[in-house]
This record gives sequence, C-alpha cells and structure tokens, in this order.
Amino acid sequence: MYYFKIYQPKILTTLPQDISYIYEEPIEGLKRYSTYALSEGTLMIWIAFENEEDPSCMLPYFHLQLIERTGRITYIDLNYTFPPEAVCPINITYIPLGYNYIMIIYVKSNNGVKGKYGLIINYNSEIINEIYLGNVNDYIKDSGTSEKGFIRIEEHDKRGIAAWHWLSTPDITTGKVVELGSGEFSVPNLLSYTFVNSFNFSLVDGGIGYAYILRYDEMGSSATNDPNIQYWKIYVSFLREETYSSTTPSLIYQTTTKLNSIAFKSCFYNNNAGYICIVSLNNTITNKDQSRTEVNYYQLEFLTTGSFVQFGMVPKEISNTGNFDLYSLIYGGFLVRKYYTNTMAMNFYILDNNGNYKSGGSFGPEFVNINLFRKNSTLLGVKETGNKLEFLLKPLLRLNNQGAGYDNPAIESTKPAINEVIDPLLINEIIIKYSIPLNDDPSKPRLLRQTISGDSKLCTIGSDNHTVHIPIFSSTFNQPNSSYNVVINNNFVISQERNEPLLGINKKIWMISTKPFKTGQHSASVTGLLRLNEEGSSKFLQTNQSEFFNNIIQEFSKIIPVDEQRITTNGKWQNDPTFPKKVLLSFTINEAKSAMEPSSKTIFDNLGTLIERKRFTALSNYEYSSLIDESASFTITSYFGKFLPLIIIFLYGIPCCTTCSQLLIGYKYSFV
Repeated sequence: MYYFKIYQPKILTTLPQDISYIYEEPIEGLKRYSTYALSEGTLMIWIAFENEEDPSCMLPYFHLQLIERTGRITYIDLNYTFPPEAVCPINITYIPLGYNYIMIIYVKSNNGVKGKYGLIINYNSEIINEIYLGNVNDYIKDSGTSEKGFIRIEEHDKRGIAAWHWLSTPDITTGKVVELGSGEFSVPNLLSYTFVNSFNFSLVDGGIGYAYILRYDEMGSSATNDPNIQYWKIYVSFLREETYSSTTPSLIYQTTTKLNSIAFKSCFYNNNAGYICIVSLNNTITNKDQSRTEVNYYQLEFLTTGSFVQFGMVPKEISNTGNFDLYSLIYGGFLVRKYYTNTMAMNFYILDNNGNYKSGGSFGPEFVNINLFRKNSTLLGVKETGNKLEFLLKPLLRLNNQGAGYDNPAIESTKPAINEVIDPLLINEIIIKYSIPLNDDPSKPRLLRQTISGDSKLCTIGSDNHTVHIPIFSSTFNQPNSSYNVVINNNFVISQERNEPLLGINKKIWMISTKPFKTGQHSASVTGLLRLNEEGSSKFLQTNQSEFFNNIIQEFSKIIPVDEQRITTNGKWQNDPTFPKKVLLSFTINEAKSAMEPSSKTIFDNLGTLIERKRFTALSNYEYSSLIDESASFTITSYFGKFLPLIIIFLYGIPCCTTCSQLLIGYKYSFV
C-alpha cells in the first residue's frame, strides 16, 4: 500500500485566487500516466511502475488514486497481472462507471487473436467481472452519464456503417453487465456521394452524437459543371438512452466549395443552445498562376433535434497555430486554450459570447497534464518532480455568477436550500426554481429513494414556467440526524425556447440534513404479508426458499434502511387464493429494543410506502425486492397479538417510469 502526503495548501497571488496542493509519493519509481477529471470535481490519477528497460512499457500492475475536491483520497491497488500485450507497448485505459465502479480497458490475446477486454473493479480494489468488449479497433466510450453505462462502437466499414452496442453499468448486487441495445450508425444513401470519415461526441444527457462527412464523387457523375453542386455534406445522428436507437441522420452543413478536406477537431455542449463542433476546412486558393493551401477553422452549431443554427469562422488570432481547443463555459463565454509545440505549456483566454477578450492566464512547460472541471469553471494543472505531484487549481473568470452554489447558472434557488435542516414530518415536496422558462413537459426525474415519471401528474411545473415541484414520500427522509444528497442529472428539464436539455446538479452539492426525531410511541412486533408478482412467485418456487427470504430481508435492510435483525420471517408462505399464480410471504418487524430505534409500526409503514410506490422507489433496483407485486399492499396479519384478516388493496393507474434523466436523493448517516 502506498499513500500521498497532503501538505497545507498555499494561496497564490493570481486573481481569482489560485490554489496549489503538493502530494508526495513515498514509493520511488511510480510514474503518472494519465489523469481523468470527473464532473463532480473528483480527479482520477493513474500511476504505475515504468519498465526500466523500455520506457514505452510499464510493469503489469494497476494503481489508481481518486482525489475528491475535499482532499479525501481513495487508493485502488489492483491485485491483477495484466498480459504482456496490454503493457508493452501500453494498451490500457479506463473509464468510470456508476455506483463506484471503474472499467479498465486493455488488449489481450485469446488463442492468438488480440481483442479488447474490460476488467470491472470497485473502489475497494475488488475485481467484479471481466468482459469481452470486441475487436482491438473498437471504440469504447462512457455514455456521458456514468450511471447509464457505456457504449461500444465498432470500426466503420468502407460504406461508413458502424455497429454500436449500449451496455449497462454493473448490477449493484451481481456486478453483471448486460447489453441494453444495439444497432447501426448508417450513412445516408446519397447517389454520387462517398463516405469520408466520422466523428463521435458525448451528449450532455447521456448518449452519443455521431457525425458523418460525405464528399461528392465527381468521377461518378456527369454534372461536374453544375454551380449548385454541394461538394461536401455533414450529417449528424443521435443515440440516446431512452430509445436505444439512433436517429435518422440530419443535414447540418453543406458547401459548393471544392474543398480538399473537412475534419472534425472537437464537439461540445453549448449551454442550453445545442452543440458546437470545431471543424477545419482545407482549401486551395488560386490567384493568377499561384496557388496556396489554406486551413481555416469554423464553429458549426446545431440543436439536439438536428436543426442547423449557424456556421462561423474561428478568428485567426485563435486558430493561427492549429494547436488550440475551444470550449463553451457554463457561466457564459468561451475558454480558448493554445498549446506550444512539443510541450504541455499553454496560454488560455476567456472570451465573452461575442468573442471579446475578458481574462487569461498560462501554464508553463513544467506541467505534464492539464484538466478542465467544466461544472465549477476551474483549470487543473499537474507538475511532476521526482516523487512529488503538485496540483495547481486556476479558477476561471465567471461572466455570470447566477447559481454558483449549485455549480449551475440555470438554477435560481431550491427548497429546501443547500445545507438546510428539515423536519421530515413537514416536508412533502422538493421545489427547484430555474432562471429560464421551462418546457411544460419535463423529462423523467429519478430519485435513489424514490422515482417519479416526469410526465405523470406527480411531477409538475408551476404556472410561472420556472419552478419544478416534486412530491416526497414519507419513506424518503426517514433517518434522523442524517445528511441527504440531492442530485439532478443533466436533461432533468428542457428549456422552453429551444427544447434543449439543461444541466443538473452534481453529487455533494445540494445537501440536506434531518432534525433529530421525537421519540415515537412504542409498538410491539408487527407481522404482515406481501405478495410477489408472477415472475417473483415462479422464482421463489423454483429456488431455495430460505435463501430467497434471507436475500430479500438483506435488501429491505439496505433500502429502508434498518438493522437487519429488526426484520425476520418464520418462512411461511402460501398461494394467494384470488391469484393462484402469485405467492404471499410472511415477515415480522420486531419491536424496538430502545427508544432510540424506530418503532416497529414506523418501519412497517415505511416498507408499506416503499412497496406501494415500488416503481418509484429503490425496491425496483434490487434483484429480489423488484419481484414484489406493488398492486398489493403490505398488510398486517397480527398486530398487538390480535389477528386481523388479510386485506389486499389494489392500486390502479400508477404510471410506468421510463427514466430518461434523473433526480436522485441519497443519504449518509451522520449521527451526532
């Protein structure tokens, strides 16, 4: 095990204030290979031992450090030896997946055939699963939202057709990865046009944008003198989670100029206004008897519907070297980064939305890596000196400070507010007020402890078209003296003006705490029956029934949450007389041993609410609890020693939740 020493941060003199941290690695020989900046502010650092005989190789071991914005460090030391073809030369990379999983992507030979494999591990350095990903040339990309899995894109053929496969995040119980959908990105079949190349980019709401470049084939056509011929065309198609199918390609650019080539440099989300792609146009300029080649860069803007917005040249003072990149900043304006040749030295500039210079800065040649945290508008540079790493954080100028507390300028306020202490008995909804008008058909929010379909009547937008109201179930904020974390995924709502997805709120930003609960009235043990659906009943009858009971009790303990000893069973079950294909199971909520524990009646009511709203709660996310029939309530059969007849209550009209984007509430205990 190795570790970093964390020194007191020092404040530098640049305005806004720069912050520098130094981390010392006590083990000599470990080399930093890459850094990966997560949207919530966590930095992943991949380090390994370099092969002294060949610097292009590394020793076959994997070490990763996760540094949170609070300074907390998680060390991942993997007990696994990678094959030679993965480490010499280095053919290893990694992507974060949801639920504290990471997938290491590497090359391995099987019966003499090289393929791409994925080793799925968790933050405890445990190997969960190994999966075959495909050909060594296949492209593996996270979906843009880690909880939505990852996407494998096969190498396109000569016609430009590329197969894609959308795979899930590992199951939180079994670690299994399944294919959620598959299909093809197909080039428009246009007579006399030839496929040239493609480019893919991440969508803000999870998914992939796929652009096609087509060139007019003069050799195959007799209309070469037609001045209206469009010699180049660019199409874009979108692959999104909710459909697992790619959209029909939309034409976003065409030109009558006989260019030498068109190439994509980058694509990025443009703050409530679709996407911007930086493309280069290579053209030959002829003047009398002389000709020269000229390369210009342009901003190609389009919406998520595939509608063209505008096409404009990137100023020469930005693109004159070609070694630059440009990003839209969420607080307005653009970040331009210009690099020096053969070094990571970089100058950067902040421009307003009209291209006017507002501020700038630089990183010297001593920096080996530079990352951008887009959500909080911060550049992070990494210097490496021997066994020390120095991290320099440069906050960027914000042209708009609206919503800074949420790392989101589109959010004006929330209720409860950040760090507010609430009384769970008095809260029945969460309110989010946006600074721009919203479409009155919000996307589908999802909560870790409850899930609500955005197009149902449960989730509404207020009459001002700025405010979202989300009802809260009694089982959601049910832990006293605890901290809850509200997360809003991108595309939770869409703007009214352009129907574009809005950014959400990352983890550990919107924190809510609960007050100490008043001591409730003591109640004796409560026994009740719940019903399994047909799939669950069939599984129960065909498996070890004692194991089934134990597994579902363990899941109840995590979800409610409550000590596992408070929920027991006598193992009794029976077929439901009114639905013979469904099984009734008996469980007992044991009485509390102290006044500090929730009463048996409280636990019973919480579990009852979770079952009644199963499609909207965490019960639907677990292997066994997802098999409960939510149309039948959790019903008391024996309470205070008195037997009550079984009553099954049927619920109708509960909308099916098909999640597109998410609002999640998680909690962590913080008893004081």
